[in-house]
Amino acid sequence: MDITPIDPKYGMAIIDGKMRVVKNATGEPIPEDEPLCLFRARDNIALIGALVPYRTECREAGCTDYHLKGIQNRVEAFYGFQTDHPERMKQPGITRGL
Repeated sequence: MDITPIDPKYGMAIIDGKMRVVKNATGEPIPEDEPLCLFRARDNIALIGALVPYRTECREAGCTDYHLKGIQNRVEAFYGFQTDHPERMKQPGITRGL
């Protein structure tokens, strides 16, 4: 199975002719009835409003280093994008899906 990584933990793969989100380590698909959430790095609220507080909550809850490293990877990637592309940052939903 070819997996196209989204981040260190998850990726996309075609399974039974359908594009699915899968665990990179195992290729196991996320169940289709399990809701997922996607944040984009250009969203000027995602980093400080979602990812950083989530990382804090996970640390306080005693999550594994594996999970915390995955979150840190996304925090650094989002921060890098914001630093490198300030002109692409925007308020989420401002384009109303266009």
